[in-house]
Amino acid sequence: MFKVHLWLGIGFGLYVLMISISGSAIVLRPNFSRWFVPSEVASVEGRVLAGTALEQRVAQVYAGSAVTNIIVPSRPGRAVYVELERSGSGESRFFDQYQGKDLGSTYPWQLATMEWLTRLHDELLLSQNGRKLNGIGGALFLLMIFTGLLIWWRGNKYWKEGLLITRRSRRSLVWQLHGFLGIWALFLMFVWGFTAVYFAWPQPFERLIDYFDPDLLDAERPEGWLLLLIDLHFGRFRGVMWASLLWVLLGLLPAVMFISGFILWYRRVTGKIARQAGQSL
Repeated sequence: MFKVHLWLGIGFGLYVLMISISGSAIVLRPNFSRWFVPSEVASVEGRVLAGTALEQRVAQVYAGSAVTNIIVPSRPGRAVYVELERSGSGESRFFDQYQGKDLGSTYPWQLATMEWLTRLHDELLLSQNGRKLNGIGGALFLLMIFTGLLIWWRGNKYWKEGLLITRRSRRSLVWQLHGFLGIWALFLMFVWGFTAVYFAWPQPFERLIDYFDPDLLDAERPEGWLLLLIDLHFGRFRGVMWASLLWVLLGLLPAVMFISGFILWYRRVTGKIARQAGQSL
């Protein structure tokens, strides 16, 4: 079990590192539009541009581009949406109709980066094939969790020691940290691995749910637990910012465990080399 866990961690670790970091980042994805898309004007005071005056000012600000469409918002405080075309390529911008100035792109680089990270995390930039690879990754991750739990277990008498980090332990600090994080994050890591398998192959799970409740119109179908696990996977907390930030940190746990596991493996290898060198002398 130790060998299986070790080589899964080493051979599979870079994938876990990538999934962990990208998954933590995209927890904040719902907030990026609010933070970085300049769809609101700074102030509604002053004369608002409208009609021909607005068209002329927009054409002046975006000189060099052809203005193909202008959408005036119906709600005060919202910016004007402007579509442009230049050298055969289209672009959209937000325009402040009170100050008569450009506010920025409707799709800034921060949003584009977040969407790229989302595709990397969800499908490895490979569409449906990437989602299936993630399903395989989730299954291997579950195997790594199971073998790690067996290694962590130290019998009925001493298992409580694995819940803490103490100076009295014979294990190194890195070993204790690795086991400590693994056991306390066990449920959460199981959720990540299990839902990754579900996202790749949802049909068997849906058939299982239908078996226990064939009434598709039943308002109390036994799929609430599955929806809860999906919400936990993505850190969906309905606008509760502190919970989202906590999930960003928790999402980095697999990355931290990979680093600590790599350190343990490196020490093991270098120690073995040193012992062999000493024996040869």
